[in-house]
Amino acid sequence: MKAADLGLIQVLGSPALSPDGQRAVVAAERADLASDRYYADLWLVPLDDAIPPTQLTSGGLDREPCWSPDGRWLAFTRSVPGSGPQLHLLPSGGGEPRVLTRHPLGVSAPRWSPDSTTLAYVARVPEEGRYVAPVAQTAATEPPRRITGLRYREDGVGYTNDRRKQVFTVVVADGTTVQRTTGDADHDGPAWSPDGTRLAFVAARHPDRDTVPARDVFVLSLGDGRTTAVTGTSLRASHPVFGADGDRVYFLGTEIGGPCNETYLNPTSLWVAELSGARPATRLTDGDTIDLAPPLVATDDGVLGLAGRRGAVDLVRVEPSGAVVDVLSGPTQVLGYDVAGGRIVAAVASDTQPGELYDVTPAGPRRLTTFGAALAAAGPVAPMHEVTGTAADGHPVHGWVLRPPGAGPFPVILAVHGGPHRAFGWRLLDQAQACVEAGYVVVMGNPRGSSGYGAAHGRAVRHSFGEVDVLDLTALVDIAVADFDGDPDRIGVVGASYGGFMAAWLAATSDRFASAIVDRATVEWDDADIDDDVDYTHLYLGTDPETLRAKSPLTYAEDVTIPVLVVVAEQDLRCPPAQGRRFFSALLRAGRHAELLSFPGASHLFHDSGLPSHRKLRLDAIIDWFDATMPPRDGERSDAP
Repeated sequence: MKAADLGLIQVLGSPALSPDGQRAVVAAERADLASDRYYADLWLVPLDDAIPPTQLTSGGLDREPCWSPDGRWLAFTRSVPGSGPQLHLLPSGGGEPRVLTRHPLGVSAPRWSPDSTTLAYVARVPEEGRYVAPVAQTAATEPPRRITGLRYREDGVGYTNDRRKQVFTVVVADGTTVQRTTGDADHDGPAWSPDGTRLAFVAARHPDRDTVPARDVFVLSLGDGRTTAVTGTSLRASHPVFGADGDRVYFLGTEIGGPCNETYLNPTSLWVAELSGARPATRLTDGDTIDLAPPLVATDDGVLGLAGRRGAVDLVRVEPSGAVVDVLSGPTQVLGYDVAGGRIVAAVASDTQPGELYDVTPAGPRRLTTFGAALAAAGPVAPMHEVTGTAADGHPVHGWVLRPPGAGPFPVILAVHGGPHRAFGWRLLDQAQACVEAGYVVVMGNPRGSSGYGAAHGRAVRHSFGEVDVLDLTALVDIAVADFDGDPDRIGVVGASYGGFMAAWLAATSDRFASAIVDRATVEWDDADIDDDVDYTHLYLGTDPETLRAKSPLTYAEDVTIPVLVVVAEQDLRCPPAQGRRFFSALLRAGRHAELLSFPGASHLFHDSGLPSHRKLRLDAIIDWFDATMPPRDGERSDAP
């Protein structure tokens, strides 16, 4: 696919299955390059093969569908230009949706009460006079903010200490709305008890939440308003769900603590808390090998969730014994799922299709949709070839290579993911596809530090940035050159966030690469300001000033000899643009070939959710840069500076 095909990709949200298990609704979201905005439509997908899917809504950003337990209503959130998402209600038999909420900053996470009369949801509540001022008043004229804690901003959101998330309920019959939580903390993940008398949620209400990243599970009694903590501030909890008996709550939790707060490196496990308080919360899944993700659904046979494994995201069931049983697994990534009426539907992506809806049956998954048809019709999509090997120190390496058709040798692009506790995997990546279309072999791997390979693999990069990870990435590049017709003299590297650090590090310390793109990177650790979070730097690199300097690519800017494109997002709160600008300036002062590409108004994750025009321009810039700066093939002439 080309960068211009970005608008053909339809990304699916988590589906909602009707209570009888006969119909699913799923949001399909696309980037529209002509209007430079996003659209998400709801589609009704019968599980009967004889009835084709039909589009339910159009024209806005319609997401988070959920059926009422009695099957009469479909609730969802809708965003329109100039307004945050609001709850809407659509009769299951058809008709016009009715607006249920009018919160100035929008709502999220709608959840039906068991009797279908009420919806719980989350909304940010702004301080008086902020975010709701007349259009004539801009942010520059607001009163100053007095900051007293470390965590007060969030990338893609901005300030959070003056617009905390709170849990609300709304009665669908008359729109009566009640704010159920208060206080200077974000509240999230509402879940109803089976009898509809209680709500579970998570929040960091403890006084030292600025330095201890714990989040507790609470249960609110709607009758008397009493709130009870069911965890002991030793976990980062999320996504609670009640068991069928209402006497226990299951939730995802990551252990906190350890040297420099190892929360960031600890796998996420399934936990259960007995509401009687008879014993502390208990972990059900192995903390060293199983890493779980939402959503969670409690069933009679256990709790369903998603597990990240070696680049795959599988649907699994955790049995009461703690045993983990695969429900849907393979070289794919499950994006979301739902369970009702004895059926399971799942939205699933793979290396060649961005997402389709499947009926998960005992005989195997059955595809229900063709959302990827337009992208497939536009031209071939390159498959990912899984590769394994061994690093120079004997450590096993794992990744993927994408290869253009025809005869090589081809120039090579090493792509490095962010994190580093993240992972590439079995999912179509627009950047990789565009580079293959342009004639490049693309290498994507999960070096030490990545998630999905167990706790030891994730922790292995601590105090080893630029060391063991480089060994793994170099081994993957060697595989691409040896087995996929890669040209050893024409290798480029591109990465964002941690991947941007790695691109800068390799540009300065390795002679393997001919060109680099340093995208939204941290290049000077003793001045890092990653989401106002000092724990990240201390965890991965320690606190010794000389070590921080030695691990900073900026220290070695004069050693860079290859062309470098530096990309910054001007509203990036994770890797502030000043870091990239500093690296660019140092390269120019050293007389090196460098350029700076600065995206206005963009946050750290703009490559996935920013303006469609910015996303396309970034893809075009990556290809243009490598086309212009790679050395010529033998017998070719280069016009690059």
